[in-house]
Order: sequence, then C-alpha cells, then structure tokens
Amino acid sequence: MKRLKTVILIISLAALFSGCTAEAEDVPATSEAGILKVGIVNGNDRFTSDSAGSPTGAEGDVARLAAGEGGYAVQFEFCDNTGDLLKGIQEGRFDLGFGRIAETDKRLDDFTVSAGYGKGSLFLVTPRNNYMDCLTIMQTGTLGVSAQAEPLEDEVEGIGNVVTETYTNGKQLRDDIASGKIIAGLVSEREAVLLAGDSVQAQELISSPKETYVAVMPKGSPLLETVNAAVSKYRISKDNNSTGE
Repeated sequence: MKRLKTVILIISLAALFSGCTAEAEDVPATSEAGILKVGIVNGNDRFTSDSAGSPTGAEGDVARLAAGEGGYAVQFEFCDNTGDLLKGIQEGRFDLGFGRIAETDKRLDDFTVSAGYGKGSLFLVTPRNNYMDCLTIMQTGTLGVSAQAEPLEDEVEGIGNVVTETYTNGKQLRDDIASGKIIAGLVSEREAVLLAGDSVQAQELISSPKETYVAVMPKGSPLLETVNAAVSKYRISKDNNSTGE
C-alpha cells in the first residue's frame, strides 16, 4: 500500500510540473496575435528619428528584424519620454521598447532586457560658447550629474577632483547651467540631444566611458530570444558595412 501511495505521489507531482510547464509555454509573446507592438522614444538622433510616423535609425532596424524573426507584423508608436515608454510596456500597450536606455538604468530591474544593440558616450552640457569637453580643466564650481549618467560617473576621468550634485530633472539641470548655478552637466547622449538649445550646448566627453543600450520587454517575455537574434543580425550587418563587406 505504501508503494502504491509513492507511485501516486510521483504521478501527481509529474502532472503538476507538466501543467506548470504548459502554462509557461502558453504565455503569449505579443499582446495581440501576429502583431509586434513597439514603443520608441523619438530622439531625432542616429538611433531613432521620426520619418512620417515611421522610425529610421538603429532602433527601428532592430525592431523590424525582430518582427521578421518572429513572423510578426510590426506596429510602431512614438513616446514622449522613457518614463512613458516603460509605463506602456508594463501596461501591455507595447511588447517591445527602445529609447537609448542604458543597461545600467536602475528602472530596468522590473523588465526583461535584450543584449546591447549600440553604445553611446557621456556628454558635457555647458553654457553657450563654452566648449569644455573634459573635467581635468574644471577648477572650481559644481558639476551636475544626471541620474542617467550617474552609474558611469566613477569611470569619468577627473570626476574625483570636482564637486558633484545629482539631478533627476533635466529641465532643472539645464536652467542651473544657464544661470551659472553650476558649471556644467554630465549627461547621457540622448539627454544631450534633448537639452541642447538656445541657452546651453553639449560636447562629447573626451575618453568617455560607454553606455550600452538595450531593448526592453515585459518581465519574463518569451520575445527575448527573438529580439536577441535580431540584435545579433543587426550587429553583424553593421560590422560588415563598416568594413566595406
């Protein structure tokens, strides 16, 4: 009788684990069958620019490759900022998102992320006509550091010799630079594009550490393998083009 109970228990556990596996496999890769919904933050830069509602640049290319890998039709929607993009992914409006989001971004703990599809430098934002591009010449004053640049802060040459202050609001950072409250701001590439204007300008930091940009998906998304295959194809294509092959 004891042996019979043991056999029944084993069969029951097997059925339980089989059911769990089947349930995991049934998780849809996209919120709508056959359609890959992609959210992209428009940066008007080399990674994404809005061309009549369709993205041009690296991020649109990777998204289209991912759609091809998975056999999906692709549907794009532009977002105003990274916060809106991540919210859209969490709410199920987007299956996949791009926005020059660095793999070091602390907000990504709640998401699944791809392999890196590109890299970007850090930039110094300064008052107009101030072309400072390194920290070794900064003798006095405070350097504002954006929250997006902060994870790479310790790798910046000369950072240990200056006073720093962390900023979570880009507009406030720009205003404080323009008013002279702080000398300059250390920001990500995308932030530099958004902040540069009439009152401030941006220069790529000399010998800058590099950010690695990743695509973002809902936590546990089955799309990960498909997206990583697309990233691999994109990087191979880029390498071939750069070598003239």
